[in-house]
Amino acid sequence: MIKISKTELSTLNEKIYRFRNGIEKSKHQDLNYFVTQLSGFQRQYKKAGLERSFAQNIFTFAESLRKMGIPDCPGIIYSYLMKMPFLKSNVKEFYARKALDYAYEKGDSIHILARLVDLEKLYLQTGQKHRRKNVLIAQEQELVRMCSNFREAKQNFRTFSRVNNKKQRYEMELAKTRVDIAKIIMKEEPQKAGRILMKARKTFVRTKRQKEVEFVDMMLSQLKTKNSS
Repeated sequence: MIKISKTELSTLNEKIYRFRNGIEKSKHQDLNYFVTQLSGFQRQYKKAGLERSFAQNIFTFAESLRKMGIPDCPGIIYSYLMKMPFLKSNVKEFYARKALDYAYEKGDSIHILARLVDLEKLYLQTGQKHRRKNVLIAQEQELVRMCSNFREAKQNFRTFSRVNNKKQRYEMELAKTRVDIAKIIMKEEPQKAGRILMKARKTFVRTKRQKEVEFVDMMLSQLKTKNSS
């Protein structure tokens, strides 16, 4: 950490204020420029040992942009915040929930899924089994909705980065999500787990994923053994 003077800190805060002001007044957002600027400011605040101050500043910025109805930028900031390594898990969860809520608000399926995956990973890391299960179920529901009407879902993708927009990719993701749900519930709800696994198996068979088929068959065999004992 490098100590900076009050004058340097004031200059840094002034720069980010001008950036905020420019974004709020602009009618058209260059999202690549927006992300590049955020990264640049984070490096400067980090160098000064003021990352927490930076996080507070840009969260306030995101809330302001959201109230003003400026698209995309609030979601980018929320997602940016939840990936900051120094934050505690409950703070990361708060930002992830903010990002998820914003994606639902915009009907943006690709970012709904991305934020659900972020939450699922967080709950896996922190051992929050029940919350992880609920997030996986929400992920399954969103994937079912996407795959059943993929053309409409694809029109609502709001991202400046390249994404895999093939329906088969999301069908595979749905099948894998179902396997993850079955793993969690197979002890308490073996029959439901079996039904979920059979749905996943159909997708794996249709797409010729032999390893995945064999894994599901192994899980189904374990369920049969438990039910017969």
